[in-house]
Amino acid sequence: MDKTRQILLTELVGSCLLALLVVAVFETGLILPGGWADLGNETVVTLQFLMQMLTLAAIPLALFLFKIGYVRAILHTDESHVSSHLLFWGSVRMMVLCVPMVLNMFFYYAFGDSVSFFYLAVILALGLFFVYPSKKRCEHECHLDNSDHD
Repeated sequence: MDKTRQILLTELVGSCLLALLVVAVFETGLILPGGWADLGNETVVTLQFLMQMLTLAAIPLALFLFKIGYVRAILHTDESHVSSHLLFWGSVRMMVLCVPMVLNMFFYYAFGDSVSFFYLAVILALGLFFVYPSKKRCEHECHLDNSDHD
């Protein structure tokens, strides 16, 4: 297994384990769910709105990250550092989904089992299957694999 793949897989597994750790901490009773429930209904509604917008923005951004002109230009300018650039942008691609996923899991328990946060976390977790940045996928999306362009 090459180093790039190992790093990306470690980030993916680490993010999923972090989300599972949040679940384990709350489900075992180390921290009681609902600790932030007394912050007020408008706080919950505002945070739900922000996390919904973040989720709706994160999924297309992650899917089309390598189609953005800036990213594509970086990957095509310096042939000697393509692997390190692919690693960086692959990590960005995954973290765009993983960070909100972990936050949503935390908010789900922090606000006393507020189901909308849980659903958002599940949507983001499912999105990881479509954006896992394997080297072959990244090279294909960036047209670095010498295949025909669109």
